[in-house]
Amino acid sequence: MADSRPLKRTKITTYDKDASNKSITCGLPTEILLDITLKVASQSLSGLCHLRLTSKEMLNITNDDDVYKHASLNTVPFFRFQEIPQEASFLSHCRSNGNLESLYREGMEVYFTNLELYKKGLDMVHKAAQKGHKRSMYAFAMIVLISSDTMRIGFLGTQEFEDALGYLRFLRNQKCVLQCRSNVAEFIRYLRWNNMRSDLVMQIREHLCNNAPCTNTWRLKIGSWCFMTEEDDENDPNMCENCRWDHEVEEFCTMI
Repeated sequence: MADSRPLKRTKITTYDKDASNKSITCGLPTEILLDITLKVASQSLSGLCHLRLTSKEMLNITNDDDVYKHASLNTVPFFRFQEIPQEASFLSHCRSNGNLESLYREGMEVYFTNLELYKKGLDMVHKAAQKGHKRSMYAFAMIVLISSDTMRIGFLGTQEFEDALGYLRFLRNQKCVLQCRSNVAEFIRYLRWNNMRSDLVMQIREHLCNNAPCTNTWRLKIGSWCFMTEEDDENDPNMCENCRWDHEVEEFCTMI
């Protein structure tokens, strides 16, 4: 027998997109929203793009100069065969607002491809390194140490040499030497297709460690200089630091 009870009415709740967008930012000060945006921008470019779509207010905040300055470019290719206008505009804003990754890329390209402006290119890489950009630290150190006669190069001196070693010590303590080596070498391999100045890469250089053989070398401890992980690179004060960086230059040159 059919059920004669009246049907229960169910209220259907519709999704209000505008109301949802408002709830994300409602009541939050602009300073807090900007801080959130800066953290997202520094971690993920796709996250920043999604944030721009949440509301008109967030769209305006994501256009702040500081957002372009701190935006992560890790997912942006080094070079494209065909320029994408929106991407080119974004990168232009990053450069004009002092984005360190953008400064590093431009400096490296100028240094390795321009015979007349290579000093300017290295200065750009050095500037990014001084502000804590890790790939710039590694790249600057390798450029300085690869030179066969670093201490007498016209525009390089004792301070640049000490900066180079200081950057490598910092990266070693941060356990990211191998990662930086891989990233910088990859970038230079891209540059090789763009008239790279090979004369500034592979040069005969004097070793930092002049002891032959060095009794404190890592080679005697583990029988090999092949570091598989960052954890293998122990920062042992009893080991010869100069030998470690001589090896680093050799590995870097091999990769590029």
